[in-house]
Amino acid sequence: MTFRLVQVLNNNVGLACKEDDSQVVIMGKGLTFQKKKGDIIKASAVQKVFKLHEESPSDLTSLLATIPFDFLTVSYSLIDEAQEKYDYSVEPYIYASLTTHLYESAKRLADGRLVETYLPDLEKDYPLPYEIAGYVLDGFATRLNIKFPKQEQKSVALHFLNARTDIHTQNQAQRRKVDKNKQILAIVENELNNHQIYRNRDNANDYERLLVHLKYFINRINQKPAPQVLSAAIFQEVVKDYPRTFAIVQKINDQIKQKMGLEFTNDEQVYLTIHIQRLIRKEETNDKHNEK
Repeated sequence: MTFRLVQVLNNNVGLACKEDDSQVVIMGKGLTFQKKKGDIIKASAVQKVFKLHEESPSDLTSLLATIPFDFLTVSYSLIDEAQEKYDYSVEPYIYASLTTHLYESAKRLADGRLVETYLPDLEKDYPLPYEIAGYVLDGFATRLNIKFPKQEQKSVALHFLNARTDIHTQNQAQRRKVDKNKQILAIVENELNNHQIYRNRDNANDYERLLVHLKYFINRINQKPAPQVLSAAIFQEVVKDYPRTFAIVQKINDQIKQKMGLEFTNDEQVYLTIHIQRLIRKEETNDKHNEK
């Protein structure tokens, strides 16, 4: 079997056509070094082949510019393996979002900067995504000797929970869910913009975490109400510590309630406040830096 090179993404990765003309991404150490469009590459030289999910070549190139080849390969491979091992289908966006999240976590780990997660324990209510997360983290420990802290399992589980898809279900309920998704995201984005909080290169990772959490909220809309996880004391502490941010959350909550008949729980308000506070802190840090 051979591949015909369509586009070189970097020295190790390229976009190629299989013999049936379907497009795939091929990876291997030095695989595309000094290669050009139209060159034929033997399958024996390729370490990894995967479909070009929802990323465009430019999106993948952007990932490769910031994430090492080995890390990207391991992450994509583990996501593929997890889907097959656990019969658990996920939306294609998880490849980029989870890989970016884990790489940022790995950098913080290497620098000794552990960030406490405020996510509730997912093991009891969502045992399968939690087990899958353990499999992924074990894979990083075995293959790259990156030993993530135990709390990271909750974050990875949330990614898999949010990204789950049923390939047999494309019905009206799903379409309504997509519409709700877009409407809620638009409300949140508009309110953030009203407070001069915009997505940019500096806050992209924190913004992505916010979007992931919102998708988690949307996924719960048609499920039974989730039990309250956080205590009233934590809720009051967040209200007291971040009054400006909590006020933004209240405006978002009011709009969602008015326009959609939905409402954030106290837990959701806490989590949303924390995510938006990260964005505000990033903006304040950048402003101070620019003043110097």
